[in-house]
Amino acid sequence: MPTPKGSLVRRSGALLPALLLTSLLPGALAAQRTEEVFSGPVPQGTAVRVSSATGEVDVRPASGATLEVTGVAHGDAGDIAFEVLRTGDQIVVCALRVGVDRCTDRGVDSRDGRWDDEDARGDLRVLLPAGVDVAAGSGNGRVRVEGAGADVVAASGNGSVDVIGAAGEVHASSGNGAVTVSDAGGPVEASSGNGRVVVSTARGPVTASSGNGDLEIDIASLPANEPMRFSSGNGTIELTLPADFAADLEAHLGNGKVESDFPLTVEGRLDPHRVEARIGAGGRRLRVSSGNGDVILRRR
Repeated sequence: MPTPKGSLVRRSGALLPALLLTSLLPGALAAQRTEEVFSGPVPQGTAVRVSSATGEVDVRPASGATLEVTGVAHGDAGDIAFEVLRTGDQIVVCALRVGVDRCTDRGVDSRDGRWDDEDARGDLRVLLPAGVDVAAGSGNGRVRVEGAGADVVAASGNGSVDVIGAAGEVHASSGNGAVTVSDAGGPVEASSGNGRVVVSTARGPVTASSGNGDLEIDIASLPANEPMRFSSGNGTIELTLPADFAADLEAHLGNGKVESDFPLTVEGRLDPHRVEARIGAGGRRLRVSSGNGDVILRRR
């Protein structure tokens, strides 16, 4: 049965005989525990948030209308717990480090505290019904969301982030890791503090940035005149844009050049570090900056 509204459930233990057995084995700290954390319908208008303090989060489409979340605890059985918090408009599922983290309506909140078991982690595997908004996050681990039929927020503090085939808007970010958004159906915001960012979407706009990494962006179509911004501290920025793309370009280059399949009408004086130019009829503002890398504009 689904978790009752407003309730908080902690599921952290394993069967006593299993604990007694694994405590006698040399590989006890490498144990793995799998359990059903949540199974139930998602009422209309309710969003789903899945959050792990340290561990992978994997979201895939469900075959029906039931949300299913499975937790996989690695390491000492008592070090990882799974909790479910249900509010009026959100179902939150957390994988926690016992005594260090707590589950809130924003996901895992890490308290100050010492954590000695570096091998312990809690993975979350999710089957998500169609049409449900999802936020998936990990403090330290890979995050992957595939086939979501609505809006997606995916984030990792330290790990790669992949969002594949999302129907709605996508917000994807990593503090340290590559970010890939492929076959999106709507607008995308993607960023990495340290890693490559790759985006392909049927419909923009797109905003993307990396502190240290290349940007590779492919946009099939764009609504009229919405601005876009792309930046990298250290990396090449390659934008593949609709054939009829028009914009007012402002490019800032620390060490690089601008290459374009589109004719550029340069405005103002020529400056190797700052390029202002009109593409087509102009109108949309396109800001691009790289501290160390080229800016490449491709025509689809």
